Amino acid sequence: MIATEPMSLILQGAMVLDGTGTAAQRVDIGILDDRITAIGDLSHTTTNRRILVEGLHISPGFIDIHTHSDISVLYHPQQMSAIAMGVTTQVVGNCGLALGLAVNSTRFEFEKRWLAPHGARINWNSFDEHLSRVESEGTGTNYVPLAGHGTLRKRVMGQDNRPPDNAEMNEMRSILEGAMEAGAWGLSSGLEYTPGGYAQPEELIELCSVVKKFSGIYATHLRNEGDTLVESVEEALKVARGAGVPLQLSHHKAEGDHNWGKTAVTLEMVEEARSKGLDVQMDQYPYNAFMTALSVQTLPWYAQSGTPEEVAARLNDPAERKRITDDMLAAHPDWADTSENSHWNRVQIGVCRGRPEMQGKTVLELAARAGKLPVDWVIDTLAETGGYVSAVNFAMGPGDIERVLKFPFTSVGSDGVGARPDGPSGKDLVHPRAYGTFPRVFKEYVRKHKILTEEEAVRRMTSLPAARMGIADRGVVRPGAFADLVVYDPDTIGDTATFDAPHQFAEGIKMVVINGTIAFEGDTFNESLAGRVLRHITAS
Repeated sequence: MIATEPMSLILQGAMVLDGTGTAAQRVDIGILDDRITAIGDLSHTTTNRRILVEGLHISPGFIDIHTHSDISVLYHPQQMSAIAMGVTTQVVGNCGLALGLAVNSTRFEFEKRWLAPHGARINWNSFDEHLSRVESEGTGTNYVPLAGHGTLRKRVMGQDNRPPDNAEMNEMRSILEGAMEAGAWGLSSGLEYTPGGYAQPEELIELCSVVKKFSGIYATHLRNEGDTLVESVEEALKVARGAGVPLQLSHHKAEGDHNWGKTAVTLEMVEEARSKGLDVQMDQYPYNAFMTALSVQTLPWYAQSGTPEEVAARLNDPAERKRITDDMLAAHPDWADTSENSHWNRVQIGVCRGRPEMQGKTVLELAARAGKLPVDWVIDTLAETGGYVSAVNFAMGPGDIERVLKFPFTSVGSDGVGARPDGPSGKDLVHPRAYGTFPRVFKEYVRKHKILTEEEAVRRMTSLPAARMGIADRGVVRPGAFADLVVYDPDTIGDTATFDAPHQFAEGIKMVVINGTIAFEGDTFNESLAGRVLRHITAS
């Protein structure tokens, strides 16, 4: 197609992958303002700027379907780590944790502590006000919000471990409906965390019935991703069936080598559910380690209950401490092992702002230095830090990673937080997925292991997540679509971030265009904040 009006920008001479999985073709792309206007031979078309990109590939901008960048967008709106790996749209508010549903009350001291080192604060009273604040301050990537069940439950019920009464359920429904009216795209849950994990399926079904009215999705961090993975998937399917909503299994995996292979069972469950008409998909990050709070990975449920101060007091109480220690070792006898093969040699401290000297070291190493057994060291550290410490756990097997990635309805999602190498966040030992997820798929699973073709990998990062969320005119390269584009070298695109040195930008990404604006070119960021808050307001 030949354009008849001047272009804002023409990208000329690249091989273009349109996001649908079809073979690449050599065409030019013409952009006018924020949209793709023409595709074809545009060598004679008038344009304000023409960039020759011969020898490179162009795809739709990557859509990161699973992030927690609502945490960082207000203090780091540029979202450098995301943009530098080709991400143009981020779905935020996953795992039941949605900052936009928090309010300035004592119930959200933990969330306030996320923001405090960066000078940010919670100064909104509704989901709509949160989205308006992001809109007014700007965002580097497009911002697709989910409502979070855990945050919603904490707002209404605090940390109570019980079913909601009628008044509380009505209040949760009302707040959720307000969030959906403001533009949330669905509800997420994090059933491995408190207080979200206190919910039973009936509570989730009732809340998801609100989501159904707005044609939203239900995305869940399962109740367990290890020993009871299969049962947890069945629970998620029960909730989706009960409410009649599409189901997204978040960062699907099998934790612990004794659970490796269970994804073969869960994928069969998903395929059976799909054959019976239930819309089930999943997402995945391509790493063999997860990262979450050390307390979540180690403490029994009852020990995690309450405020950080209440948890610390419980851990410091001699009788409670003995009970917790006994229960930890009863559930995990291997945790008493202090040899090089110990579980604790695969658990590495991530972010710990109160004790930064511990970051990057294993629990086994730190416990030995302190002259303590690992379980005792963990309890002492959680008590001393108030639980504000995360850990990387190298617990996933390559077979499960490849099996999940091969599943045709698996989108790529980082589970990361938009970061930058400098400033306070640059001191945190974050998971390298924040910088490397999407390029890593090309390097490891397209070029090296040949698990996916390049066209299929691009589909998993673009049109598949766009269709899953219901985002119109993004995730594809075609006339009329928004001009969210990535220009990359197919031979060199890859991750450079590591677990020991995570704040390293990917290589092979040559240019990122967001809503028609060049956001990244060469190694330079254009801090114009070209992203937009995308609101989903579709009541049936």
